[in-house]
Amino acid sequence: MTDVTLQGISKSYDGRVQAVADLDLTIPSGQITALLGPSGCGKTTLLKIIAGLLPPTAGEVLFNGRAVTAIPAEKRDAVMVFQNHLLFPYMSVLENVGFGLRMRGVKKKLIERRVAEMLALVQLPGYETRTPRQLSGGQQQRIALARALIVEPEVLLLDEPLANLDAHLRDEMRDLIVSIQRELGITTVFVTHDQEEAVILAQHVALMFAGRLAQVGPPADFYERPSTARVARFFGGVNFVEGVKRGTAVTTPLGVFCVDHSPLPDGPVLLTIRPENVALGCAAPENMVLARLESRLYAGTHTRLRLLAETAVPDAPPLPIEVTAAAAAMRQYENEQTLKLHFAPDHIWLVPAD
Repeated sequence: MTDVTLQGISKSYDGRVQAVADLDLTIPSGQITALLGPSGCGKTTLLKIIAGLLPPTAGEVLFNGRAVTAIPAEKRDAVMVFQNHLLFPYMSVLENVGFGLRMRGVKKKLIERRVAEMLALVQLPGYETRTPRQLSGGQQQRIALARALIVEPEVLLLDEPLANLDAHLRDEMRDLIVSIQRELGITTVFVTHDQEEAVILAQHVALMFAGRLAQVGPPADFYERPSTARVARFFGGVNFVEGVKRGTAVTTPLGVFCVDHSPLPDGPVLLTIRPENVALGCAAPENMVLARLESRLYAGTHTRLRLLAETAVPDAPPLPIEVTAAAAAMRQYENEQTLKLHFAPDHIWLVPAD
């Protein structure tokens, strides 16, 4: 198994446009890591640098501590599967999947055997004689994955592997990638702009904004312990209240909140709590807020409530708070109703003030 280390990686174009800026990242061996971020943040550029398809302007790429920056892509043992598959249109599936082995001089019989093994792995046995135009988009993606895996790379790189698939095919492909990765134990890095996709697929997430890393860690950290308000917002955070921290107490326009220990120093902070963690109708005396229900949105499995919370500051406007509640809340509560909201101390998280 191979761990990938990026040291001081930068990439600029024409000396002006900087796609990646002085980035350090360790990608654990034998796991799936997601490079996550909005369009244009540099994540695909970084993937191509790992693959050897783009040279960095500065920095080093290391596989198991060995510098590979100067090693060409075809000798680097890192294979990239592109978003648009790039299958050879006039070759059969057998020829497409076996192409890498043929370029290495492997004998025909062995290629045929290995192709059959790879097609079984991606759940397309017996497809050897078909051509790409006879395959669906999901099948083409699987063939591209088989073509990458047949050369037994140290690192598998996937560029938006689910982007062009319908919803049900995305679920199937997601399950397939996870099962193959677990079976082979191959270090896998994939690019996505979809938070849900990153959280479901990856054990390790690297979130990028404008060519820089914003936060790196397990998926749960981005929901429960975001490093900044921007990270929290990217993962669906909508409730932010300005305050001043003193120990485990935060003074805000909504009152004083008790919080669990925070690594932030005393001073100005933003208090945030996820909509699904706000308790409705709780009678707890601490961390309780009165709020007027402004609107309800039924979302099938749940109801989204938007409320306006009363402030303790004279003449200050109410603060919007969003709550995700059970679907029954659509019938249980009425607009203009005043509700009690409880912010449990263990669900409050503090981030630096904007």
